[in-house]
Amino acid sequence: MELLLSLIVTAIVGAALIRMVLSQARFMDQQEAWRSARAVARGGVNRMVSDLRVVEATGGLTAAVAGGQDFTVRVPYAFGVLCNLPSANSATVSLLPVDSAMYNAPGKSGFAIRADDGTYTYYTSSVLSTPPAAGVVNNCFVPALPNLPITTLPSLNGSPAGQVVLVTATAGAFAPTPKVGQIVFIYRRVRYEFKNSVLLPGRTGLFRTLLDAPGPPSEELATPFAATARVNFYMLNSAASTATAPANAAERANVRGLELVLDGMSERTPGGSAGPKTANVKTSVFFENRPD
Repeated sequence: MELLLSLIVTAIVGAALIRMVLSQARFMDQQEAWRSARAVARGGVNRMVSDLRVVEATGGLTAAVAGGQDFTVRVPYAFGVLCNLPSANSATVSLLPVDSAMYNAPGKSGFAIRADDGTYTYYTSSVLSTPPAAGVVNNCFVPALPNLPITTLPSLNGSPAGQVVLVTATAGAFAPTPKVGQIVFIYRRVRYEFKNSVLLPGRTGLFRTLLDAPGPPSEELATPFAATARVNFYMLNSAASTATAPANAAERANVRGLELVLDGMSERTPGGSAGPKTANVKTSVFFENRPD
């Protein structure tokens, strides 16, 4: 009788311990799934924000499709000052020091010149080589009067030194004609898409594409995302974003920023759940130098 009672008590205690261990394991599995989903969302945020925070309000957004899951922006990566106009469609530019890895990365789409009213006029480059072609140094240091010499900055704290480059427009003469001393930046066209993942077939991934770069067409930044992942659009002075994508160039010119809706998901379904976990992350990025 004593042995039977001992076996019964041991079975009860053992069952309780097993249930507690299984519950703890399921809890840890759920937490790991949440962490995985949040990591996917954070990975998308970090990469997109680094590009979008330098996009200009005028002409920065060049394409967007309904659903907000596919859009293209012009991303500046080197800034400088216009020194000289060797021809009607080319300019010598003195660049500020820039990160060498970013500067030498593939994909140079064109350049933009700041007008007197603060807006930028964009030009497609006739030579898409990276880095841009070297310019004549004396066009900056010894310009013809009445222009003043423009000093190209040396290296600062170990960063690459500034340099003089030549940029040339594809479509003919500059319009309006720029002036010496106006700001110039060189940009890349970058396309972001939420589409079927390559790493996890059947799931949604975030892709980044340099449209004017040779080599692999797209880079999958993070995966998986929920089907609700997208961007919304801030139009002019509206405090609230809209899910309606701009339908044409005139509407795109009124976009002043993007709301990133990055609903990351866990790769697998944790025990005790009906499906993968989803982390809903939202943040907003507003474009630079809005003219109004």
